[in-house]
Amino acid sequence: MLSDESQESTSTSSEYSLNISFENINYNVRHGILAGGRKTILRDVNGTFNSGELNVIIGQSGAGKSSLMDILAGYTKATSGDIYVNGRLRDENTFRRQSCYILQDDQLQDMLTIQENLTIAAELRLGNHVSKEQKEKRINEIVTSLSLVEARHTRAGDLSGGQKKRLAIGQELVTDPPVMFLDEPTSGVDSSVTKKIIELLHQLARQGRTVVITMHQPSATLLPLIDRLYALVGGNCAYIGSVDSLLPFLKRIDRPCQPYHNPVEHLIELCGEYEIQQVLVEFSQNGRNNEWILSNETDSSLNDKNIKICNEVYLTTLPPPKEDPTKKILLSLKSTYSTSFWRQFSTLTRRSILSIWRNPSFTLILTGIHCLMALFIGFLFFNIGHDARYVRENYNMLYFSLMFLMFTAFSAVTINFPQEIPVVRREFFNRWYSTAAYYSSTLVSALPTQGICTLTYACIVYWMTGQPPEPKRFFGFCWTLLMVSSVALCLGLLNGATFNVKNGVIFGPFFILPFTIFSGFFLRYSDAPVFVQWIFHISFLKHGLVGLVFSIFGMEREKLPCSALYCHYRLPAQFIKDVEMSTEQYFIVVIALFAIGTGVILISYFILNFRLKHKW
Repeated sequence: MLSDESQESTSTSSEYSLNISFENINYNVRHGILAGGRKTILRDVNGTFNSGELNVIIGQSGAGKSSLMDILAGYTKATSGDIYVNGRLRDENTFRRQSCYILQDDQLQDMLTIQENLTIAAELRLGNHVSKEQKEKRINEIVTSLSLVEARHTRAGDLSGGQKKRLAIGQELVTDPPVMFLDEPTSGVDSSVTKKIIELLHQLARQGRTVVITMHQPSATLLPLIDRLYALVGGNCAYIGSVDSLLPFLKRIDRPCQPYHNPVEHLIELCGEYEIQQVLVEFSQNGRNNEWILSNETDSSLNDKNIKICNEVYLTTLPPPKEDPTKKILLSLKSTYSTSFWRQFSTLTRRSILSIWRNPSFTLILTGIHCLMALFIGFLFFNIGHDARYVRENYNMLYFSLMFLMFTAFSAVTINFPQEIPVVRREFFNRWYSTAAYYSSTLVSALPTQGICTLTYACIVYWMTGQPPEPKRFFGFCWTLLMVSSVALCLGLLNGATFNVKNGVIFGPFFILPFTIFSGFFLRYSDAPVFVQWIFHISFLKHGLVGLVFSIFGMEREKLPCSALYCHYRLPAQFIKDVEMSTEQYFIVVIALFAIGTGVILISYFILNFRLKHKW
């Protein structure tokens, strides 16, 4: 009979030892132009990945490695089939809190150092449930274990490929997940770095975790570190078992490996021969055959071995799982995220502002463009604001200002925002934060820069063009431009949330041109066909132009001096009437711009949320 201490150790350790098995996994995707066209990626594959082992999925390009990994991690749903955890049907929400997925194209916050990246990860993943001292201790242990001590204050953008891979792993180790999935963790690095990464993953697996990775073709020097191979060929399982059992397996199918040759390379070569593919699938029974797995240990003895390993080896000085209070706290959490919305929002906003501060070139260039353009416009339209002779020219200047600020605000985020999607997708999937927290922080961190640029432009243009020196008019002019540029920024986020950079540049004008045509400058409301007049009401440029005209010519402005023999618009009210704005009101402009901006924000949020939840 076990003692109380032994029972507690076994019970606690079993919480962290998660064995994953899957049966009859099928995965089909749309193929071709016709909606009914389907392409089969995986065909009734089966298999088991145990804790305490480094499990490697291998196969030729297009064999289905990444698709199987996506399904096991929960990133993609299988067309059919079942996935089990410790013999029980997997609960998606619980499993997502117990696992992490590091994608092949993972990117990092390049402007942040290793220490800062890990600190942000700890604040988002551990929250208030773990003390500051425990967070610092965990970060120090991870940095030491990953051999990143010397580079801990180096920005991620200046790290080598291997260091970036280790940092990506370290960010997920903050919560010490029992299950880790890594898609091609050795891609893009040399053989020496590859060996270091595999050694690290081997050590992490020996600590009791379930580590599953994909590799195209492991070299002979890596084979002693691999516990279980899972070979795919054409969407089927060609082999499942240990590396040591691979040679007997190849002899059994009459395709022995030559002495001193890499047996895994030989297996990959066989997978390329069409006539032998079916033989491989039949011998492995599409993943059901456990003959080639070192099964001299029962499941219970395997768990005992993992428990022993967990207690013997751990991240540097990190205590064994049964003594780790951080992990107990995290597993006891019932909510989806470890931190509240406001904690996520404040942390992400601080990260965004720090990244902007570390990379001032974009902000300085953007501010410089606004200043130069303001001086140029001020020079062209110098001191025309008080002369009735130049009312039309003044009106053109107002519209150009509107268009310039709209395009700069729209273009800035259209390019920058999509570049963050790979980082956000991984962090969102691994439950770092919610979509609402990320989107809110992105919006808040982008507005100050655009606001400063807009106000700089507005101040220079307003005074150089000789507009009336009245505070209420100056305030109305600046406030209208601020609201228009803010709505344009939100439209840029919508464009960035919908498309990548390349497609965003192409489709971006389609977001803007309808608002431009129906702004009231090129086409008057009374001249437009009845069935399209409603577009005027949702055009933020139309409301922005009304706001600018009212700020300059409205508010019962007195007669303007005329420098010519005759000025048709000495009365500003006459000009407002001619441009069909006499029935408009400024407070309606403010409400309309606020409503349009809110609508765009909501649409952007739902599109971004859908994109992050699906592999799009």
